[in-house]
Amino acid sequence: MRSGKKERGKNFKYLLLTILSVLVVGAAVWLLIVKFEGGPPSITLEIKDPYISAEEKIQGRATDEKSGIRKLWAAVIQDGKESVLLEKTFESGETAEQAAQKLFTINMDTRKLGLSDGKALLRVSARDRSWGNWFSGNRAYIEKELVIDTSAPQVEVLTGQHNVSQGGAGLIIYKLSEECGKQGVSVNGHFFKGYSGYFEDPDIYIAFFGLAYDQQTDADMYVEAVDLAGNTGRRGFYHHLRNRRFNAETLTISDRLLDRILPGFRSVSGFPKDKPPVEQFLFINKDLRRKNNEAILSSGKNSDNGFHWSGAFARLPNSARKAGFADHRTYVYDGEVIDKEVHLGIDLASVRHAPVPAANSGRVDFVGQVGIYGNVVTIDHGFGLFSVYAHLSRTGVKEGQMVEKSEIIGHTGSTGLAAGDHLHYGMFINDIFVNPVEWWDPSWIENNVSAKLRGVKEMAGDE
Repeated sequence: MRSGKKERGKNFKYLLLTILSVLVVGAAVWLLIVKFEGGPPSITLEIKDPYISAEEKIQGRATDEKSGIRKLWAAVIQDGKESVLLEKTFESGETAEQAAQKLFTINMDTRKLGLSDGKALLRVSARDRSWGNWFSGNRAYIEKELVIDTSAPQVEVLTGQHNVSQGGAGLIIYKLSEECGKQGVSVNGHFFKGYSGYFEDPDIYIAFFGLAYDQQTDADMYVEAVDLAGNTGRRGFYHHLRNRRFNAETLTISDRLLDRILPGFRSVSGFPKDKPPVEQFLFINKDLRRKNNEAILSSGKNSDNGFHWSGAFARLPNSARKAGFADHRTYVYDGEVIDKEVHLGIDLASVRHAPVPAANSGRVDFVGQVGIYGNVVTIDHGFGLFSVYAHLSRTGVKEGQMVEKSEIIGHTGSTGLAAGDHLHYGMFINDIFVNPVEWWDPSWIENNVSAKLRGVKEMAGDE
């Protein structure tokens, strides 16, 4: 009996000892895994490129999911001098979620810090709340090379005369003092990108630009260049802007015409099927026209960096002009004015399904259906200049195909919002439709494009 009690007492001691051992080992393991974890935090910096201007804010993120972030530190080093930019310790008592991630901003005022233009080194470190490393925590450390640039780029305009009519185009040639992420011509909110590569000197750029048909002749116009650090340089240039008078015409909309054209647009997104025919027409003539113009112009910012064309542009052979550029149209139904729109191209009529030649050499940028314009082909002639061929009955080219001047690209037709077989021919630069008549004129090409290019080539010493 006593032997049994002794045995049970002995077993209980062993059990108690085992439990205590497990608890001690578990606590030790917990300390090693949780409190003494050895994984360093991670640090990321939002720096697109190494160039920074006079005042810069660099966003960053430090993350440690295991024990949380305890301390952040950042400094910039130039010529052996270290300037502390950020030093912050986070108090205990935060939730695990709060401690796990810290967003931070590094403010750099290079002038106050006494930093000069040139190379510098940014150092950032983060420590977590681990008990490792003698309770100082695990440390993450990164370095980023920076280039401090506080000077605005210099712009030198190399062309002298820039005579532009409302709805017309111009060419400017300029030289920049440094590489820029953005540069071109600003015309009252419209920005026309400049292109390098035509001249041997890579710092010389050319930019075609347009003046909208309704742009006033007091337009604010200048070359703008933004360098890689974000510094902006601007330079005005001599320009003479001429007023133009555009034709006005009245178009009568009949029920018969509505019955003919409306069915072809009923599958268009947003078409007001439950509205009266006149309101359906207004949707097509106003809302859809605006969207279609935007769709055509969307290619303008992605032009080829090359000169594909030469000489005057060709018009549809043996054709009669049926409508001009920027004709101001008033639409009348049942004796009342229902709409006013502007025609941003030239309508040319020849024989039915006449072959349509490319006006000049270039790369076919788009082939497809565009609402009121029907079957459309656009050609990129390089350096921001495009031509448009609309209402085609059929097309004969593919996107990306290089075509020569006068090569047949399609045939005239009456697709889209067209009253009869004809070609709607247009031209645009960036996001502005311009008057094609100028580009058909050899004298205008010579005076406004060719002579300028030759003059700068001679000035620059290009062969």
